[in-house]
Amino acid sequence: MRTWIRSLQDEHVAFTGTAWLKRSELQGIVRKRGGFPTSGAKVALDTTVLVRGDSSVWAFGDHGTKERHAAHLVSKGVAISLVYDSEFRKLVEHGKPARVADRIAGDPVLWLEPSTEQQFKRAALKVGPLDQEHSVLGRLEQSYLRQRLFRGAEQAACALCGRHLPVGLLIAAHVKPRSECSRRERLDAQNIVFGLCLLGCDALYERGLIAVGESGRILISTVQPDAVLTPFLQRFSKRTCRAWNEATADYFNWHRTRRFQGSKKVA
Repeated sequence: MRTWIRSLQDEHVAFTGTAWLKRSELQGIVRKRGGFPTSGAKVALDTTVLVRGDSSVWAFGDHGTKERHAAHLVSKGVAISLVYDSEFRKLVEHGKPARVADRIAGDPVLWLEPSTEQQFKRAALKVGPLDQEHSVLGRLEQSYLRQRLFRGAEQAACALCGRHLPVGLLIAAHVKPRSECSRRERLDAQNIVFGLCLLGCDALYERGLIAVGESGRILISTVQPDAVLTPFLQRFSKRTCRAWNEATADYFNWHRTRRFQGSKKVA
């Protein structure tokens, strides 16, 4: 992943949204600087830079179809750098390097870029927790685990609440906390993680307010009665976790016996 773009020489540049100049003017600037505007400003396999402007009518809320397509291509190994028009303006008007965005279509680029098994194994050597979003090792590990878990799908179901969501709203969450895993367990990519949504389930599981019991039955905590939280947790009372099986049972059991706030404890 690039961090800066210092020249447009030989770059294949696409545009999305509205910038400070007309698109035809921007394409002319790209040509003068030795670059190649993509046909129809579209994102294609040879695109190397996508310049993002503003819009109040993005097709996907905070991004458009071109950016979504760029994210898909990045996940397939195509090297596309997203640059905001404010950064692009610095490059073309002042000759200053343009910073490359670290997210495309809402997802960290290093989550999208394919990680190799060797990179994953190097990340697994690190003991303790990894910041999944901000550390290089964390992003590489998360990228590899997401590849294994979501298999390139654009939508997937949360293993706890069952909601089908864009994979950008799901995380490959460790069933047993990574900080407590042995190296063998960290390398167990097939079973050590499951898909949890970022709309609440990841936080509830991590804090031990939800656990998974025998046969995948979801358990809810009653230790902290709360007028808002309790009714919310009750939604899970008759659900089962689709990620529970014989291979993951021990990991879920570790979480249930050591993290789950299932009963009041004596001080």
